[in-house]
Amino acid sequence: METEKKILRTPLRIAISLLVLGFLCKILHFTTVANPIILISLAAIGVLYAWRFWKKTKKGFLQYNKLILVTSWSLNGIFKILDISHNDFFQVIGSLAFIIWIIMEGTTYLIDDKDDNRSDIAYFMWNTMMIIGILAIIIGSLTKILEWEYATPTLITGFILVAAYVLKDLLVQNLQKKE
Repeated sequence: METEKKILRTPLRIAISLLVLGFLCKILHFTTVANPIILISLAAIGVLYAWRFWKKTKKGFLQYNKLILVTSWSLNGIFKILDISHNDFFQVIGSLAFIIWIIMEGTTYLIDDKDDNRSDIAYFMWNTMMIIGILAIIIGSLTKILEWEYATPTLITGFILVAAYVLKDLLVQNLQKKE
């Protein structure tokens, strides 16, 4: 089965990285900086994904479901930041789309790996680092809210681990393109 080349991959990753940076600023209580960054990145993600969807040649139920998921998630975030009502509607729609995605494609999407020429140990180590980074972000965020000691170093460690994983992924893709 031949897969279609995904367009706008790098701009979407930049927008997601800006969103994570905005979340970090929000957690560190830099709200004057955080809200505009989050707002711009959510709008960029919504527009870029809609453009990416528009350019696809094959559109099935799951592609429409993903479009609804990303659009409702982006609009929910934008409405929350701008303090506009009716964001609960987008939250419910996004939750339903997420449940449908998890049931129909989620587990195979997360497990399926098309890169067969990789080292299993390196793959395991990088994925373990990503999981530890995500857990550190979650734990750091929760402990920051509770104002516990070492919350900020835990949070920053998580962001560094996730950023290293994303940079590794981008560098590997660039090296594969050059070959």
